[in-house]
Amino acid sequence: MTGGVNHQTGVFSLVVDKTIASRIHQQLADGDYINNHLTIKDLGSQIAIPVKNPAVVANLAWFDEKMCKFEPIELETKQSIKTPAQDIAARIEKLLQENSLQLTENMAAYLPNKWELFGDLALVPSDTLVSSEWDKICSENESLNREIWQVIADSLKVVRIGRQSEIAKDELRSSQVKLIIGKSGEVDFTDNGVKFWLDVTKVMFSSGNVSERHRIGDIDMTGEVVVDAFSGIGYYTLPMLVRSNAEHVYACELNPNSIVALAKGAELNDVTDKLTIVEGDNEITLRGLTGIADRVHMGILPSSRNIWPLAIDCLKQTGGMLHVHMNVKEIEIDSFVDDCVTELQKYANHRGFTNIKLVHVEKVKWYAPHIRHLVLDVSIS
Repeated sequence: MTGGVNHQTGVFSLVVDKTIASRIHQQLADGDYINNHLTIKDLGSQIAIPVKNPAVVANLAWFDEKMCKFEPIELETKQSIKTPAQDIAARIEKLLQENSLQLTENMAAYLPNKWELFGDLALVPSDTLVSSEWDKICSENESLNREIWQVIADSLKVVRIGRQSEIAKDELRSSQVKLIIGKSGEVDFTDNGVKFWLDVTKVMFSSGNVSERHRIGDIDMTGEVVVDAFSGIGYYTLPMLVRSNAEHVYACELNPNSIVALAKGAELNDVTDKLTIVEGDNEITLRGLTGIADRVHMGILPSSRNIWPLAIDCLKQTGGMLHVHMNVKEIEIDSFVDDCVTELQKYANHRGFTNIKLVHVEKVKWYAPHIRHLVLDVSIS
């Protein structure tokens, strides 16, 4: 599809280095902050991304003026170029018309307008094609059902499609993705220089935590021993080994499928010799890691409070750093943080530590309306 272009001068755009452009673009896209009527511009070592409302973007929790800046940039205006979501809707509408059917407004609401990409596999939202109208069409005409899903795959330029579902409420937080097109959910991909591997039908991948994964990976951990109390497939374990240069990470994990993914990820990154996988319930396994760590990471939501005493026990006699993930109501953040530090102080004092300092509070993302995903960086000595 082609179209001409016009130029708009002085358009305030978000200018970021190419090294972080992918992450910033994803965060902007997730929040629907990108002005899709204008093209992204290559500035050499930087990228200019047109946004709808610079003032709103500047107040987002992840925005860092040290890494992002707004500048007036001359950009090209897109003409007659459909977004993938628009392309899906147009092509499915045409396909339905060819079968003497109509795409109603209600049906259009159940077409995907966002997705997660893992190489040649796309995960679409759980409500994609899930309505009484779609159920009737797809159940009565299996061939048409396959064609509709193939249109989605073609528009997204992938060969495999999975439909997301709510994470299982079991102890393992298992994935419940249903593979619609394709025979395998196994994927590998690279994020910020770190290679990951997983089977999307068996384990979850939290793409919403991308900014925090990158932040943790940017911390210098040279020479440090780290305990990752909730490792999963290595969301933070692998960045700490690959980018932070941790000397060794003890990765605690209960889910066998996540352990397989973590081991393969370590192999892909050539850090297997710097990783010890500790399988089992961390309320038991952490007791075997007493006094070994310079740093303990607790990346679980909504709260890791139940293992705080064990995490402090893992620290060396000289102390160390805790990274504490929590879900908190926005209006209660200040008081909540104070309460957490007070509680951690109590556990630290019991262990013989006398100094506790809140180093940083990171607002990672909105977890739900009015609820923030926070990370507290706490120093103990």
